[in-house]
Amino acid sequence: MPLRYALFENHLTSESDDFMAVVQFYESKTQDDVINLMISRGSTVTRAEALSVMEEYGLATEQLLKEGYGINTPLFNLSPSIQGVFNGSDDSFDRSRHTVRVNITPGLRIKGVVGSISVEKVKGATPKPDPEYLDDKGSGTRNDILTPGNIAVLKGSRLKYDEADPKQGIFFIASNGTETRVTTVSRNKPAEIDFLIPTLPQGEYSVEVRVLFKNTKELRIGWINSNLTVK
Repeated sequence: MPLRYALFENHLTSESDDFMAVVQFYESKTQDDVINLMISRGSTVTRAEALSVMEEYGLATEQLLKEGYGINTPLFNLSPSIQGVFNGSDDSFDRSRHTVRVNITPGLRIKGVVGSISVEKVKGATPKPDPEYLDDKGSGTRNDILTPGNIAVLKGSRLKYDEADPKQGIFFIASNGTETRVTTVSRNKPAEIDFLIPTLPQGEYSVEVRVLFKNTKELRIGWINSNLTVK
């Protein structure tokens, strides 16, 4: 199946005729799907054996990462990094201010596959807000940590909303379904919203942008494709 894409106006550039490709209607597969495909190829490996090997592979990868190693494989490359601001050369790592992250990039086999992916242009789905990333100025992280009471910058396209309408805006949704709407906004533009992160309890949050576009009656919703954490 080809990778389907549609073109939408790119609000991140100053040129009015710049468009960007947005992937449409793709389906994600799970580890079970990978194992099913392995077995369907006529492999002598059983499902139980495949699950066992993948579990041991995962445990070994976790152990090496915990010991501070980078990992390079034909499928992926993992490298640890540290984010956060240090107060001078005498400062030390502090988990309340600094975060260890793992960066992942494609390995040689995946890089080889990318060039052979077939693509197909399709008609775009109904336009909706498209938040790409959230920079938390308190922690210096992107799509990772939330620091209540600090400034955050949300970048993307079709983000601008009517601040007077309580149904529109940026919403932080906790794992229990509790929603908290952003109320203090300093910049509200299609490609960027600068705002104050509201008071949030510790936990993980999804981030939604809800907009009622001009000449429409239906609220459109876009979200960041990763959860963010208040520590």
